[in-house]
Amino acid sequence: MGLIVGTVFGLPIYTYGLVVLAAVLVGAAVAWMNVRLHGERTGTLLDLLLLGLPAALVCGRLGFVLHHFADYASHLLTVLCIWQGGLSFYGGMLGFLLAVVAYSLVQGVSAWHWLDLLVPAFLVAIAVHELGIFGMQLTMGSPFPPDLPNDHTLAEYVEYRYRPMGFQDMLYFFPIALYQAGLQLAVFVLVALAAFVDGRFLHCLRPGCLFLLGLGLAAAVRLGCGFFYLSSDPGSVLPLGRLLSGGTLLAAIALFVVRSRTSQRLFS
Repeated sequence: MGLIVGTVFGLPIYTYGLVVLAAVLVGAAVAWMNVRLHGERTGTLLDLLLLGLPAALVCGRLGFVLHHFADYASHLLTVLCIWQGGLSFYGGMLGFLLAVVAYSLVQGVSAWHWLDLLVPAFLVAIAVHELGIFGMQLTMGSPFPPDLPNDHTLAEYVEYRYRPMGFQDMLYFFPIALYQAGLQLAVFVLVALAAFVDGRFLHCLRPGCLFLLGLGLAAAVRLGCGFFYLSSDPGSVLPLGRLLSGGTLLAAIALFVVRSRTSQRLFS
């Protein structure tokens, strides 16, 4: 897929923007179904979307700018030119999570409970995002040898214009974004199964544990796949993506243990 779909009133419509929009719409639909399934007010979900989506846009833009600050340092006003592209999907998700916590504190509802309801939507949104990344060939894994054996190996053919410098002669690469999409969907199934089993039989998971379980597993997938990105610097022990994923995984594990063992109800 091309990077620009077309223009509207002279402004470019980026394919990545449509991918993010698809992830948001699918995630919102999953969240709505889960909220209805648990008998909660859809009005609260609407409030969270109205507050969380602008926060996601701001934090997504901020995350992208900080990651590419050298490109903006001499022209700081271009930070506001969001129509020129530049958005961090994971930064946007962080902004949405912060909005959920802020809303819960102001309204006096349990943030952990609502994060449990929203975590399936987050996981599905990540999977849709990774599928879009795969289609756009924005990231890829290590290259296969040119004489790829006909053994039904799952490989990604990368068009010449998308091949990184030094790899123009390579035709096939590990479809790492496709792997991530599949693994995140598997995490979604596991979290849904855990919610069903606990709700029907065990009743032992405290509010927030499902969210932390999904967050930890999603971070573990991102951390593991990060070692196979072609863009990963082999000379660096912990590039930024792996560092953030590892930190998120450790934080999720620690909070899961705390939530499982204490009666203290933070954010509730």
